[in-house]
Amino acid sequence: ERPRDPSGGGYIPPGMSPRSAPIRRRRRAVSVLALVAASVAFALATTACGDARRAEAAPRASFLVAAGDSTFWVDSDGDRVTLRRSPMLLAEHAGHYYELYLTDDDQSYYDAVILGQRIFRRDLNTGDSLLLLEDSTLARLAADYARGHPGESPLAPDEDVAEEPSTHATTETELLDVSGPFLTYEQHVDLDVVGERDQHVTRRGVLDVRDGHAVAVADLVGRAQASEIHRQGQRLLAMAMDSIRRANDERARRAATALTGFVFDSLSFALVEDEGAPAVAFLVPGRGPRAGGFALPLPPLRITEGPWWASIRAGLPTAPAGGATWRGAGYDVIARDDSAGESAVLVLRKGPNEWPVGRVPTPVRRVHRLDDPRVDAATIHGLRRAFDESALYSGDTRTASFPSFPRTPVTWVSHSHLDSP
Repeated sequence: ERPRDPSGGGYIPPGMSPRSAPIRRRRRAVSVLALVAASVAFALATTACGDARRAEAAPRASFLVAAGDSTFWVDSDGDRVTLRRSPMLLAEHAGHYYELYLTDDDQSYYDAVILGQRIFRRDLNTGDSLLLLEDSTLARLAADYARGHPGESPLAPDEDVAEEPSTHATTETELLDVSGPFLTYEQHVDLDVVGERDQHVTRRGVLDVRDGHAVAVADLVGRAQASEIHRQGQRLLAMAMDSIRRANDERARRAATALTGFVFDSLSFALVEDEGAPAVAFLVPGRGPRAGGFALPLPPLRITEGPWWASIRAGLPTAPAGGATWRGAGYDVIARDDSAGESAVLVLRKGPNEWPVGRVPTPVRRVHRLDDPRVDAATIHGLRRAFDESALYSGDTRTASFPSFPRTPVTWVSHSHLDSP
């Protein structure tokens, strides 16, 4: 039986110990109640627009939507639409899908909390997993502790540590976003060894999910442009520091005393999209007694569109008035943000007609069309199996079926019908 989360968070994914579960729980931006609310909103919208209906079926559609911290699968057969949610983060490259996930690496002793995290990717076609990243610093720390305390044994998952352990070393990792085969992550490292070491660092990085290697800017644009991008990043850091030093207020004066702890790190960056173009956004980690644990984000710097960008651009929306739009031969997908910016309404559009689908969390990042002829049956089978298995990641049901589509389209009248909480 899968272990239960003692704090009430449901089942714990494989690789996670009960001791670490409270650290690893993540916000779930869309709950069953939100999906039910979207279902009710759909019914209200179709009723309000009944006079505008004409005898036409909704478009057949099948696509994935990366939104908030989840992936949604929308299916329409013309009569009925289903919307499934999974907490999975998926990467897609050349028609191949990978699930990206974290597992806890618990090497604790009674007097030492040593808890790290590993990043894995799972091939949805074969089911094979590959380790992409592990924290070598914690591995060395655990080995050193074992040599220094030969009489102690590692704790079992259900055993408690001391109330005030002499060693407290943890790494918390967040999977931020995926662009094609590139995963951007953020890592928070806290090391506190009584009388020996006190270190706190926050940084970002990019991994290639195909083989797990750490991606440098030079891997994206070549060495010549990478050198220029690094110089621009260092100039941005210098400008930020000068701005803080010139500011004449108490908060800036306190911050100025920590500036020497911020040193440019060419590998601490995120791969982002800047108005439809690729860019890198550096995060400068702080170190030392004053800056440790803090990080200074720099504005994004655009880079050249390499061959790898074409497939990424295909999943990005255009941004006309009225919402982000993904255009396609048989139908368009539209995401309209609500007034608070916390959720968006998905809409299918064919010609002048629109059919509301449901509500998803923001930001809505990209759409992958599964009804593309290039997507084979093995890929669909692997995705369906992964969605089914992800239902065990927590105790919550993450599937919702919406009422049958009317055989006639709904003309969009007002957002207010779908913006109710």
